[in-house]
Amino acid sequence: MPTSSGPVFHWLDWVAVLGYIALALGVGTWLAKRASRSTKDFYLAGRSLPWWVAGTSIVATTFAADTPLVITGWVRTAGIAQNWLWWGFATGGALSFLVLAGWWRRLAVTTDAEILERRYGGNQAKALRGFFGVYHALVTNTIVLVWVLVAMKKLVRVVLDLPDTSQDGWILAGGVVLALTYSFMSGFWGVVVTDFFQFFLAMFGALLLAFMAAKELGGLEGAREAFAELPQKLTTFVPGRAVGADGTTLGWLDAAAWATGGFGAFLIFFALQGIFNKNADGGGAGIQRYSACRDENHARKAALLYHIAHYALRPWPWIFVALASLILVQTGDLPIIEKTGQPDHEAAYPVMMSMLLGPGLFGLMCASFLAAFMSTLDTHFNLASAYLVNDFYRRFVARKKGPRHYVWVGRFAEILIGGVAGLMAWHADSISGLFTMSLSLLGGLGPALLLRWFWWRANAWTEISAMLTSTSMTLLFETIKASSKAAKESVPAAADYPLSYIWVVLASITVMLVVTLLTPPVERDKLQAFHDRVRPIGWWRPLSRGESQPVKSFLVGWAGGAALIYGLVFLIGAWMLGRPLLNYAALTLIGGVALKWAWPRVLRPSLLGDPE
Repeated sequence: MPTSSGPVFHWLDWVAVLGYIALALGVGTWLAKRASRSTKDFYLAGRSLPWWVAGTSIVATTFAADTPLVITGWVRTAGIAQNWLWWGFATGGALSFLVLAGWWRRLAVTTDAEILERRYGGNQAKALRGFFGVYHALVTNTIVLVWVLVAMKKLVRVVLDLPDTSQDGWILAGGVVLALTYSFMSGFWGVVVTDFFQFFLAMFGALLLAFMAAKELGGLEGAREAFAELPQKLTTFVPGRAVGADGTTLGWLDAAAWATGGFGAFLIFFALQGIFNKNADGGGAGIQRYSACRDENHARKAALLYHIAHYALRPWPWIFVALASLILVQTGDLPIIEKTGQPDHEAAYPVMMSMLLGPGLFGLMCASFLAAFMSTLDTHFNLASAYLVNDFYRRFVARKKGPRHYVWVGRFAEILIGGVAGLMAWHADSISGLFTMSLSLLGGLGPALLLRWFWWRANAWTEISAMLTSTSMTLLFETIKASSKAAKESVPAAADYPLSYIWVVLASITVMLVVTLLTPPVERDKLQAFHDRVRPIGWWRPLSRGESQPVKSFLVGWAGGAALIYGLVFLIGAWMLGRPLLNYAALTLIGGVALKWAWPRVLRPSLLGDPE
């Protein structure tokens, strides 16, 4: 069995890494002139992307150095079923490829914050757009940048066998400067062009490590036999009843059973968080790419490709390596988190890289991580810059400047955001903690994001009240948890995630519905223009001129799309673990047929044509 010390970084490894850096910077230089023509080119690639480029770009940008690390930590400590924390998003995500991606493309926005004035109008919508522009640029996108940078410093520590954290500043500075240089030059054109290449390089690296892990365990069959010996809690797809710290099974109505990863937590991830989350109507990075597509059909196909690759194809090589690490990497071989004194299970993935890959292959794997790292950083630098420029600077500060002026302001905004993210990452250690906090922070806004599309009565105050309630509740729970830990007491179950998510969402829904009904509706002309452009489905009777809506097709398509995604997730996982495939294959087939039937029926033609 290999040792955990791994190979020394060989000159062949440096060739692989430096070769990738040269290629990325070369593409950035080549596209610099094209990206500088206007903000439409710098942020939307001229709205000319085909579906397969846009879809692959979304997949690439949601895969960074943090992703395999955090999944490895989850599998090692809680099992495969912990991935429902993000698998559950596919429940509501099916709405993206069914209707939402097409609706976004019809609006032809630059960022999702822009919809606020298109949908609501009035001073409150204008103020909310400006707030969201700054908030998404400096808070939500920065949190993503921070956890990606945290993953990178963990990876580099293991790869270069650094004994402590003294070099973290240099690691973070190097990563930020590299990604900024590339994004600064090429804008969104460079992001999507290299995302396409980066996705395949990153997937090759993940499959390569999974292959080497299987080889170490005696091939695929040997790995399946080894995985069968692991505790069932770690290998089940859907969790059962939660187990307490003393090893006893907790009751179904015990609050702790909902907060410690049992079946109650699964229901929250699948049915609540899966629909009502901060990306409920597409998410900033996805919306940017849908808006950049050639037309609404390309946008929907891009969303479908993304969901299949993101949920079903991409995670299983990481899960395979994580399961193998339970056998090949002992807890004592893992680095220690300085702040907690606990083993860093997220670092088991780079430890496996170091153990199993020789010169050249090790460097190629590091290059694939660098590709994944850059694809996420440059996306969020570009997107955060778009928020600041499109929704704040150009809207409220300088409204009549030339296109190149806004491009250069956007470039320098990226530098500001990169500096803030780098400083925050210096002091952070847990990727998973940052991820769950970001989900909760705007989790209560998710219902309002859906109501803007499906209910004519929603107004700007709906979103303002939901956002304030969600943020306040999250900060309250974070304060309770911090106080409990400071007092060396156990965190109350009601304040622990995901049980706290229920209270955040319920409070936000209650407040926003009351506020909506107590405030005046949006002006009729504004609503009618939005309705005729988008042709949404739902409670739009006052504006629909008596037309019937394809509700049946919508429900069949939503259920079919979700069944297709989850069927593929389980089908690939069952094959990997050597389990029966028939039921999962049937679920996939039924979902695919239902989605195909509903696909042409749910997106009604816009009454106003293409705004472009």
